[in-house]
Amino acid sequence: MTFPTPLAVVAFLLLGTALAPAQDPPPVGDGEDILKAAKKDPFTGAEPKAMAAAGVTAYGSMMWAGGFRTDDVDKVLGPGRVLWMETKHFRIGYNLASAAPPEDPEARKGLGADLGRMKKRHPRFPERAGKLEPWLRLHLYAHRAEEMYADVAALVGHDDTSGTFLGQKDKFPIALFQKKSDLARYLDRFCGQKGEDGRRVHFASTGQHGIAMAAEGDDPRDEAQVHSLFRNLLAGALLDAGGDTPYWLKCGYAHVEDRKSPSRFLVVAIKDDDHVEAETQHKWHAKMKGRVRHAELLTPMTELATMYDFGYWQHLQAWSRVDYLLATDRARFGALLRALRGGNSFNATAQFEALRTVYGMEPADFDARWREWVAKTYK
Repeated sequence: MTFPTPLAVVAFLLLGTALAPAQDPPPVGDGEDILKAAKKDPFTGAEPKAMAAAGVTAYGSMMWAGGFRTDDVDKVLGPGRVLWMETKHFRIGYNLASAAPPEDPEARKGLGADLGRMKKRHPRFPERAGKLEPWLRLHLYAHRAEEMYADVAALVGHDDTSGTFLGQKDKFPIALFQKKSDLARYLDRFCGQKGEDGRRVHFASTGQHGIAMAAEGDDPRDEAQVHSLFRNLLAGALLDAGGDTPYWLKCGYAHVEDRKSPSRFLVVAIKDDDHVEAETQHKWHAKMKGRVRHAELLTPMTELATMYDFGYWQHLQAWSRVDYLLATDRARFGALLRALRGGNSFNATAQFEALRTVYGMEPADFDARWREWVAKTYK
């Protein structure tokens, strides 16, 4: 039986400005900060030893993806409007504006932790930042991408000596734009897609998976919201590199990642019949804790395994089920990913066999144990 390919574009919902915290500032800058930025990376000076410490392998003109070079992108978007950086596993095109640190205390704490780990690698990075200017913010997202790559590699047991990047033959392209108009032009010219929403992209001719997104939204997005969207998209792209993964599993893992950047920004599709209070849509732990008390309101694993058209509650269940699997035994979750990557996206029989082999669980056992864990764990 043939199943439709899951949509690459996820519906993005940002709670209205009336619901957003009043102190959340819009990004600092006009979206053209790159033109005003230093032409040479101030943190490395393009010196080989400093570049190695910072995790940079190259700058400027380079091969990109799908047979295109970064020069081709520059011709379409305009010269000097994108900073190009290559790291061990990624090629990054960066056009984000400068930004203020997030106002949310937990998100700000996470930013501080990121900068602290960056500084341990390379002393020229600041330990704190009152403003994320272009070169620092570019390094920050390169750092986050490499840490996410390492996490997925550890889960699936990938070794770079295989000569692949989590299964694909070339590096992951990451295109980060400030304006939706730039994103739309990039998607149209280089990905053959229409639209201005962030998404995972696949360059079939070179077999590369990557992401393209814009910070600009219908409502102002602060750094925490941009970071959340970045994590969601990249997590899915990293899993895509090894072949199709069951949708609930990929979706759930992507949400585990995006929720590491606390904000009211939700990467979900909320349907008309989901009946979710707008004021509490972002409170996933509380929502899920209340939901598991009513088995008749849940989607059982036997149905979730072959679904791809998720509403709000399916997104929450996918996130929570993966949260449970990771929290109870990370090594086994990695084994489940290894068993199901590369196919079986809608093959329920293969998914249930993997559950039995890795966890000793039938689908009904999974449902029951997950519900019990949520009831005891979530606040």
